[in-house]
Amino acid sequence: MNEALLGHFFPPKASSSPPPWLRPQSSAPPLTKEEIAHALSKSSSSSAPGPDWIPYLTWKRVNAIKPSILLRIRFPLLSLGYHPPSVKGANGVVLDKPGKPRFESPSSFRIIVLLRTVSTIMDRKIAARLVLAACSRGLIHPNQCGSLHGLSTYDACLTLMNDVKTQQRPRLKVSSLFLDIKAGFETSTTQPWLASFGRAGSPVT
Repeated sequence: MNEALLGHFFPPKASSSPPPWLRPQSSAPPLTKEEIAHALSKSSSSSAPGPDWIPYLTWKRVNAIKPSILLRIRFPLLSLGYHPPSVKGANGVVLDKPGKPRFESPSSFRIIVLLRTVSTIMDRKIAARLVLAACSRGLIHPNQCGSLHGLSTYDACLTLMNDVKTQQRPRLKVSSLFLDIKAGFETSTTQPWLASFGRAGSPVT
């Protein structure tokens, strides 16, 4: 069963070689104290840390005393457009799904991936920048609610109800299709944005 779980949740991947050279990207805006503070505010102090064993509460206290520490740690990598493998490590915690009659298949389990907290802080900041850039360029659908500031599942439900009632007024029949996409969440130690962030000459700004 251990080998089956490892093969299911951690399939083998080709190792990526580091870029031959790193060049500072002038187009990458510097990190600010406010950005780091906002990313930390979205992190739960009670969340379990990853392989670094540094909880978010520790980073919050460090940032409150001397914000320049996190800025000096993270901005050089951002300006180079590179996220080294040393901070991509994660701990995978495999949990059984409740209500399953049998636990002989990997599908009866789920995994929680605990990344290094210092890496997740950058993850949230880069995601916020990407959302802001996408919104400013009209790349996000008006009905998109997930991962957007100020919107939630509640807004998505209200949008669906409004569309349904609008179509029902002229006595039209309405149907909804809901998809549960398998592997919608990354289960390996490399997040999607890390792959693009790790390419030389492709900075995330």
